[in-house]
Amino acid sequence: MKLFNKITIVGVGLLGGSIGLAVKKKGLAQEVIGFFRNKKKIASAVRMGVIDRGTCDLKRCIEESDLVILCSPVSDIIKKLKLIKKFGAKNILITDTGSTKQEIVKAARGLNFVGSHPLAGSEQSGITYARHGLFSGSICILTPTGKEASTSTKRIALFWKHLGAHAVMLSPQEHDNILSFTSHLPHAAAFSLIYAIPQAYLKFCAGGLKDTTRIAMSNPDVWLDIFTSNKNNMLKAIRLFERSLSEFKKALAQDNRQKLLLFLKNAADIRSRITQDP
Repeated sequence: MKLFNKITIVGVGLLGGSIGLAVKKKGLAQEVIGFFRNKKKIASAVRMGVIDRGTCDLKRCIEESDLVILCSPVSDIIKKLKLIKKFGAKNILITDTGSTKQEIVKAARGLNFVGSHPLAGSEQSGITYARHGLFSGSICILTPTGKEASTSTKRIALFWKHLGAHAVMLSPQEHDNILSFTSHLPHAAAFSLIYAIPQAYLKFCAGGLKDTTRIAMSNPDVWLDIFTSNKNNMLKAIRLFERSLSEFKKALAQDNRQKLLLFLKNAADIRSRITQDP
């Protein structure tokens, strides 16, 4: 079922590549175009079946498309939105995969833009790890601000549905607040935890440490953008995490076994409410 004629993917890595594979497998577009800064990467992307063709001409590929998907880091998405404004492409439908939303939505004012954040991916990055089923069974948060035409929001929701994701609507503010706890804080904790362990001890690590710190292998440049673009929410989340860790520390220091056991049981109960692991 073709939803669009030409789709342009800006940032053909794990997410962008997975979108391209899914679009082509499901026949959702007549043509999938990839924008690349490095011309040498185009041939391999075409060979992998991620795109139909690639280009380094951003203005041209955007102007000839009826859907543009920005899949680069947050700061680059903002830069690309500003460029698109200069191109005068105000009617082309645009979405993104950015992990924070308030700054992106602000930069997109005046464009036909509906923010998206698919809750899918991994600590791995790059087109090599792209797969067509990445979004199956996932949630994709959409952040329309009320200024977009309802038809645009419906088209983007339908697009993600065909990729296997369930669309949920949040305001950009709600999104950034919630994700600071459910995604950004866990990454900050993983980075901090692995950084705190003496390197000489790492040869003794088992599954627990590996599982807990797996996401510390995520792309540092991507996460630098996420943390800094959601600074205020992150600081709030970190303060609450510090309070929770302090409660654990205090119970342990006081040899308060009853309080410590209650803390552990409550934590286990809360964790059990997460019905499905990614």
